[in-house]
Amino acid sequence: MKKWYLIAYDVREAKRLRKVHYFLRKQALALQKSVFLVEADGTSLEELLRGVRMRADHRVDDIRLYPVAHPDAIWAAGKKAATMSGLYAAAPIKQEQSRVKAFIKTLLGKE
Repeated sequence: MKKWYLIAYDVREAKRLRKVHYFLRKQALALQKSVFLVEADGTSLEELLRGVRMRADHRVDDIRLYPVAHPDAIWAAGKKAATMSGLYAAAPIKQEQSRVKAFIKTLLGKE
């Protein structure tokens, strides 16, 4: 069963930072420069985390994964809030889930 997660990172070296960011940008929805939202099941989440680990240095970099009940559980304000506001509208859960999934598929080019 797929679940929602936030992935946040603090990568110390510019080359590794670019690699991690580029990898996640293809797999998840960027909410901020180092914060991504992803919906994944156990297998795809493991693959995603394996890819991040391969690009980061666990001795100096900080990568965090937070489970999220649903994207509308994330409170947003500030510069990017207007851009993301369509994801978090107070629509019924079923309708909102399909809309968010369609939006993410569009972003990832998987229509």
